[in-house]
Amino acid sequence: MRVVREHRDELITRVRVLSSIVTGMLVVIATGFWFVQLVQGDYYREMAENNRLRKLPIKAPRGLIYDRHGRLLVENIPSYNLMIDRSRAGRLDRSIAFAAELLGRPVEELDEVMKRYAGLPDFRPVLLAENLTLSEVSRFGAFSLEFPEFEVEVQHLRLYRHGAQTAAPLGYLGEVTQEEVERSNGRYEPGDMVGKKGIEQTYDAELRGEDGERVVVVDSRGEPLEEYGRKDPVPGKNLTLAIDLD
Repeated sequence: MRVVREHRDELITRVRVLSSIVTGMLVVIATGFWFVQLVQGDYYREMAENNRLRKLPIKAPRGLIYDRHGRLLVENIPSYNLMIDRSRAGRLDRSIAFAAELLGRPVEELDEVMKRYAGLPDFRPVLLAENLTLSEVSRFGAFSLEFPEFEVEVQHLRLYRHGAQTAAPLGYLGEVTQEEVERSNGRYEPGDMVGKKGIEQTYDAELRGEDGERVVVVDSRGEPLEEYGRKDPVPGKNLTLAIDLD
């Protein structure tokens, strides 16, 4: 009888310990659920929204430059530019090798271009090559199903009508350096073109305008489904200079 009582007491003790453990685990799970849903709910909702929505920039047309008689000195002409969405590339090295072959450029050259965009999110399309020929545009279009990460966009290329005659006062455009990006407090991103020397540099803020953006809904593969919202770019201001080429 005493042995039975001891076994019963031992069993009751074990049941109480097990109940305490289960209760503790339930409390931990409930606390974790409360923390995720209430305390960090906004954080995870934002993450889910960011995974569904993509913000893509729309470059603002740069302002034109005229001489004192109203004749164009600097204008923008359409340019077929090759963009790459790294998030849609199965193997980025294979994509770069393919682009190098179609463009007739060394792979190392395109690798150097990609390194400049290392700090940007992968879903942001970046400029890989500009001023493509119609032949190059058609070749990339023919392989669009096999390489969906590439897209040809019509953007603007700066044209200086009088070339060397006005090169000194007007300056030129060039890609921002890493140092300029760091000093810009978020105004510049890798790949942006800014004025280098002359009028282009002095009045860069006025000429560059304000970029817009479009927000698109994407599926789990990063394929755009529809446009969710858009902010149109603000073109840069035109300048008239006291220059007479006559």
